[in-house]
Amino acid sequence: MEKTGARPTAASKPAIADAFRLDINALRALSVVAVLGFHFKIPGFAGGFVGVDVFLVITGYLMTAKVLNELKLGRFSPWTFWMMRMRRIYPALAVLTIASVIVGWFVTLPAEYLRHLLQALSALTLLSNFAFKSDSGYFAMAAQTKPLLHTWSLSLEWQFYFFMPLIVGLVWRLASRSTSGITAVIVTLQIFAALSLAWCLWASEQDATGSSYFSLQARAWEPLAGGLIAAAEVRRRSEGSAGRSWLQSPVAALAGWALVAGCVVYPLPEARWPGLLTILPILGSAIIIAARQGSHEAGLLGAAAIQRVGDWSYSIYLWHWPVWVFALSWLSVRGYGVGPTQKTLMVLISLALGAISYRYVEQPFRIRKDLWTPRRLLGASIVSFTLLAGFVSLTFLNKGFPGRLPEYLLSAELARRTSTPRDECFRNANSTKKAAEAYCSFGSAPAAGKPTAILWGDSYANQYLEPISAAALDNGIHGLIATQSACRAFVDDDAAYADDQPPCRQFNRATLAFVLAQAGPNIVVLNSNGSGGAEMSALAERLLSAGKTVVVIMPLLEIGFDLPQRWIENQIRAGKAISEWKVEAGPAITRSAFREEIAHALDRYRDSPHLIKVDPLPVVCEQGYCYLIRDGHANFRDAAHISNVNALQYRGLFDAAFRAALRGRTEAEKKKD
Repeated sequence: MEKTGARPTAASKPAIADAFRLDINALRALSVVAVLGFHFKIPGFAGGFVGVDVFLVITGYLMTAKVLNELKLGRFSPWTFWMMRMRRIYPALAVLTIASVIVGWFVTLPAEYLRHLLQALSALTLLSNFAFKSDSGYFAMAAQTKPLLHTWSLSLEWQFYFFMPLIVGLVWRLASRSTSGITAVIVTLQIFAALSLAWCLWASEQDATGSSYFSLQARAWEPLAGGLIAAAEVRRRSEGSAGRSWLQSPVAALAGWALVAGCVVYPLPEARWPGLLTILPILGSAIIIAARQGSHEAGLLGAAAIQRVGDWSYSIYLWHWPVWVFALSWLSVRGYGVGPTQKTLMVLISLALGAISYRYVEQPFRIRKDLWTPRRLLGASIVSFTLLAGFVSLTFLNKGFPGRLPEYLLSAELARRTSTPRDECFRNANSTKKAAEAYCSFGSAPAAGKPTAILWGDSYANQYLEPISAAALDNGIHGLIATQSACRAFVDDDAAYADDQPPCRQFNRATLAFVLAQAGPNIVVLNSNGSGGAEMSALAERLLSAGKTVVVIMPLLEIGFDLPQRWIENQIRAGKAISEWKVEAGPAITRSAFREEIAHALDRYRDSPHLIKVDPLPVVCEQGYCYLIRDGHANFRDAAHISNVNALQYRGLFDAAFRAALRGRTEAEKKKD
C-alpha cells in the first residue's frame, strides 16, 4: 500500500532507487483485488487473504530502502520518517474510522456499538492488532460484526515502521563505514527475520487460539523479506557493482507472478496462518520485487486500469471491509441474500470510495505539505482522537444510548451479550485462563466429608455452570471447574487423538489423572455434545471403574443459525416485538440420531445408580415444538449454546441429578458396611 516515489517525467528522471515502479504498483493492485475477492466471497479468490502478506513485503521493501538511502546521504531522522508515514496513513484512516462510527450509530446495538467504539480508538492509536488479538477465540464476535477488523494490518505496519528505522539506524551508526554499515544491517535483518519466522512456525502449530495472526512477532519476517531485498540493492550500488542480480530477468518475474496468483486462487488453510505455507506468497512477492521487470508504461503492468487500482489500493483496502460489514447487516435485516449483483455493487462502491478517498484525502495531505505541516498534521490527529475519545466516554456513560433503537431489540442483544459463565475460569484453546488456581470452585465451600464434583468438558459443558452451581449449593456439594474451549472430554490415546490439538490432549490427560488420583471429586459431570457414543462410553467406563459417579448431560438443540441475530432481523421486519418463537421439533434440530447414538452407548449402564443422564431437551421442547424464544427471552445465545439469561430453567434437572448421585453413593456405602 506504499508509493514508490513520484512518477517520473521527461524533464526529471529520479535516481533508480527512488523511481516509481509500475511493477510494484501492479503488485499492489493484485493484492487489494485479491483481498476484496476473498472477503466478498467471489469465486476464484479462495486464497485471496494472502494479499495482506504481499502488502507487507512491499512496505518492507519500500520503507527499508527509504531509511537506508537517507542514512547513506547522512540525513536520516526517525521523527521525519514517522511523520512521513503518518501523513500517508493517518488522514484516510481517521476519515474511515469516524465514518464507521457515524454509520454504526444508526445500525448497531448498544453493546456492539460500545465494542466498535473501543476498536475505533485502538485503530486511531494504531494498536488495533492488539485489540483484535485479545478479542480472538471461540466466543469472539464474528468478523462480520467488526467494521474495523482489517485495521489490524495497518497497526502492525506502523509498529514495523516504529522499530525498523530505530534498529537499522542504530546498527548503521555503530558500523564505521557505509559499506560495513549496510553489511551489518543485512546481517541484523536476517537475524530478526529468522527469529520471526521461527516464532511464526512454532505458533502456527502450538497457538490453538490463532492469536499469532495479529502478531508482529509472527509476521515481522514478511516485511523483513522485502527489507532484505532493498538492503541487498543498496549494497550493490554502494559497492559500485554494475552487474545485474541473477533474479533480474523476465523468467524470474513471471515465476513470481505465477506463484502469487496461484496462492490467490488456491484455497490455502487460513486457520494456521501465518505458517509454513505463508512462505509461498512471500517468496513470490519477493521475486517480483527483486526481478524489477515490467516497468514500461507500454506493457501490461503499465495499463491505466491496473495502475489506477494500485494508486487507490490503500483507500480501497480501508473502505472495502466496512462496506461489506454494513451492507451484510442492511441486506440481512431486510431478508435479502448476497448474490452476484449485491457483490458487484459492493465492489464498485469500494472502488468508488477508494478513488474519492485517494483524491480528496490522501493526495491533499501528501502534496500540500505547506498547508499540512508536521505540527498541523499532528495537531489535527490529536484533536480527532480527543474528540472521538470524548464521544466514546459519553457513550459508555449512557450505556451505548439504547434509546436510539427500538426497545424490543434489547432482549436479543442481552442474549447475545452474555458469554460463557465464569469466563475467568474457562480455559482458552491454549489451556490458559485468567484465574490463578488450577481449578476454580463452585457450589458449597470445601469441607471434610462433604461430597465433591467436577464439571469437565468444553463450552457446551461450561454453559450449564450457573444451574449446576445453584444445584450443588442446594445439595451441599463443593465443585471444581475443568472446562476448556473447543476441547471435549475424552480418554487420550496417541493413535485415536493424534489430530486433536496438543493443549486439549494435555488438558484431558491432566484432568483424568487429577480425578483418578484421589477420592474426590467423586461426582464427574460430563457433556456429550461433541463426543461420539464410543468415546463417551470409554470415558464413563474409566470413571465408573474408579468408583466415581458420572452425570452425563445429553445433547441439546443445533439451531443452525445465530438466534439473537435472526430474532433481531425478524423483529425489525415485523416492526414489533416477537415474544415467542417455536419451531417443529424435527430430527435435525433435535439431533435425534446423535442422541440415540449416545443413549445406545450408555445403555449398558442403565441399571447402575452411578451413571445418571440429564436430558435438557424437555425444558425447551414440548408437544412437538421447540421454543427458541419464550416469554420474550432467547433460549440460546448463538446457534447452539444456551443463553445465560434464563439458564436457571435447567436448575431442577441438576438438582435431581445431584440428589440421585448422593443417594446412590449413600446406598453403596451402606452395602460396604
